[in-house]
Amino acid sequence: MANIIEVAKRAGVGIATVSRVINNSGYVKKETRERVEKVIAEIGYVPNEIARSMTLQRNNIIAFLLPNSIHRFFGELLYHVETVLYEQGYKLMVCSSSERLEKEIVYIDMLKKNRVDAIILLTNNDVEPYLDKRLPMVSFDRRFEGVPFVASDNYNGGVIAARHLLAVGCKHFMFIGDDAQGEQTAVETEVSKRRIGFFEELGKHGITDIINVEYPLGNYIYIPEDVHRTINLHREVDGIFCISDAVAAEVVKNIEKNGRRVPEDVKVIGYDGGESFLNLGKRITSINQPPRALADAIVELVQAQIRKETPGNRIVPVNLNVGETT
Repeated sequence: MANIIEVAKRAGVGIATVSRVINNSGYVKKETRERVEKVIAEIGYVPNEIARSMTLQRNNIIAFLLPNSIHRFFGELLYHVETVLYEQGYKLMVCSSSERLEKEIVYIDMLKKNRVDAIILLTNNDVEPYLDKRLPMVSFDRRFEGVPFVASDNYNGGVIAARHLLAVGCKHFMFIGDDAQGEQTAVETEVSKRRIGFFEELGKHGITDIINVEYPLGNYIYIPEDVHRTINLHREVDGIFCISDAVAAEVVKNIEKNGRRVPEDVKVIGYDGGESFLNLGKRITSINQPPRALADAIVELVQAQIRKETPGNRIVPVNLNVGETT
């Protein structure tokens, strides 16, 4: 197998020069660089990544800790983050925790011991006591002391949802979320602003009697039966804003199963991107948070952290995708 010594010998340069060419560090004359690169191509030399990472004090691996990749939006965000990181010369390590705090603690400990260049955090658990903030890290939709975060404009998303439901004639409103996005936990999340924006915008129109359905965190796809019973109990409700498109899809199926029509009798709006879920048969009206723009912002903050800069937070604009549920 070819090695750096053979490259240096054939190119007629020292090992240090070959190293500078490989790592793109330090000055090398153009003709010398071209000669070294030609030899590398001819003999098929592949640099030792471990040795390079020790020299450069980095290994170009970014870890992404997330609850799961089953949730459609999480999967899309993961795809775009990996794409953008690869374009910037990084590899992505995925740590899926299944929402379990103990798994997230194990992953965080592993990442601290087996050095990665940075960590991206997407979690609803209280992991702050376990973080080593000397390591570059960026969070998504979460606020940790001293850690920059990226989020969509959740508050404006709630405002847009309220305005749209009012515009299509709704009179009686319901919000459906989970208590990790509310105020019943120690977790500080940007997602709670979806509810706040929705309530405050309706309040500006004199509407304060809004049914707020909160349920325990535990499943991003299916909502508990007692939530369905609450929906069916309040048959006067004709406008529902859901914390996500996945929840909106479940709500639509439940409403239609129980004899009401969407959107004729009840109008439903979700949050994430307006794609159909679970063979719903209709496209959900949704507040769109663009995953590629969010991924670009996340990677921008990751790189700033690696460069030892102190970046600010990034809030990415959202827009309304009108589908067939309003």
